[in-house]
Amino acid sequence: MDKVKEKPIRMNEVLELTGFSRSYVYKLVLWKKIPCHKPTNGRLFFFESEILDFLARNRQSADYEVSEAANAILNGERKG
Repeated sequence: MDKVKEKPIRMNEVLELTGFSRSYVYKLVLWKKIPCHKPTNGRLFFFESEILDFLARNRQSADYEVSEAANAILNGERKG
């Protein structure tokens, strides 16, 4: 969704979306790990699409996926 048309969300909605604690979200903001907006050094706001993208990053592979990739390498197959 276009950011201009997307309604910003507040901290409580981020907590609900992520399941994270308030203090952890503030740490992620401090460490610049989670996308947020802070116009004129005021209160934080977020866009739901950015939070969902953040949650989808750094996916860990399941054991079977790692095993399949290892077998493909050992068998000389290339993926992708």
